[in-house]
This record gives sequence, C-alpha cells and structure tokens, in this order.
Amino acid sequence: MIIKNYLNYYRYRLAKKLKILVTNLMCIYLNFFVILKNDKNLFIDLGTNLGQGFNLFSKHFRSSKFDYLLVEANPNLKSHLSKLINKIGKDKIQLINKAAFVHNGKINLYGLVEDHRGKISDGASIIKDHASLLYDANEENATEIECFRFVEKLKELKIYDNIIIKMDIEGSEYAVLNDIIDNINEIKNITHIFVEFHAKFVADKYKSNYFNKEKELINRLKINKISYTTYV
Repeated sequence: MIIKNYLNYYRYRLAKKLKILVTNLMCIYLNFFVILKNDKNLFIDLGTNLGQGFNLFSKHFRSSKFDYLLVEANPNLKSHLSKLINKIGKDKIQLINKAAFVHNGKINLYGLVEDHRGKISDGASIIKDHASLLYDANEENATEIECFRFVEKLKELKIYDNIIIKMDIEGSEYAVLNDIIDNINEIKNITHIFVEFHAKFVADKYKSNYFNKEKELINRLKINKISYTTYV
C-alpha cells in the first residue's frame, strides 16, 4: 500500500511537470504564430490566488503586449493582489474580487476554515463538494461572497483581438465553460483557454460524475473549435 501511494504521488508529479511543459510550449506558440504585432490583447487570470499562475503566464504574455484582468473569489487576498496591481500599474491590470460563475449574486465560499491552508487557501471553492476528497465543506462557517456571470464580462471586451484565459476556479470550470460554449457565437475573440479540471479532488462517490462532465466538456470544446490546453 505504501509503495502504491508513492508510485501514485510520483506519477502525479510527473504528469504535472509534463503539463507545465506543454503549457509553456503553447504560450510560445501563441506568441510567435497566433498573436500579431499590432493586436490588442488581454490575459484573464481566473482564480488568481496569490498570483502563482499569473507569475508563470506573465513571463510569456508581457505587459508590453497585454492588458491583464485578475479574478479572485477570496476576499482575504485583495490586499495582497493590490500590491501586485500597484507594481505592474493600474493602467495595465485590473482586479475583480468576486467569484466567476454563471449568475450574479451572493454565494458561499468553502475551504477557508476546513484545513491547514486557512484564509489564503489555494483550494477555496464555491462548489460545496469540490474538494470532498480532502475535507468536508463547513456550511456553518462558509464565507458569503459575491459572484458574477463571467460570460457577460467577456461580451463587454470586444475591443480586444485576442483574449487568453487561465481558468483555475476549483470546480466552477464545468458550469463556466458550458456557459461560454453556449454563448460562443457572441464571443469571437477567445484565442485560447488554459484550464485545470478538478475531478481528481472530489470524493470517490462523485468522481465518475465529474470525469463524465470533463469528457463532455472537452468534446464540446472540440466541436465548437475552441482552442484549449489542460493546465496542471
């Protein structure tokens, strides 16, 4: 059993390194072969947390060619991300401190009190069973936050020739991606989506359902010719 766990761990680490390599190669491809010299470009970081993913992608999608939009649900990270915004410049980068979802309103955020990661957790989610393999969502101590319909924001961004999205939104990607696909005829400037799926973090009783959702989504992305890469 111990040997099996070690093998699973190293298999996961290897797969993660390979996906990061593929992500870097795709970024290079987009920069050299897709994005034109005079294009107006936007990089959207859905699920910024402390900026871990943004630090990777901004090395490829530089502020000299891109504007940035950070979207982070966790209200405890606003002050940290404000420092990042001030460093880059408010004329180049904006923050939406709400959860990207499929409607506007209030919603519970789980994962800030359930484990050792605490209030700046990189696993907080508005999906109650998202990390059910790791912890039981604490309904009583959930944090109420604002959410917004992401696809409506995309429709407002018509000034950009290319929108590149990194989507790491802890289980909300299934609903948000389906909403994008349903409205893709009104959004013509999505150049590429880097997405992390989270079925691996749900309890066994939910796994088959989530993996089926992934298969269906990937099939829909392909049918609608939306360029994507699975990210870490």
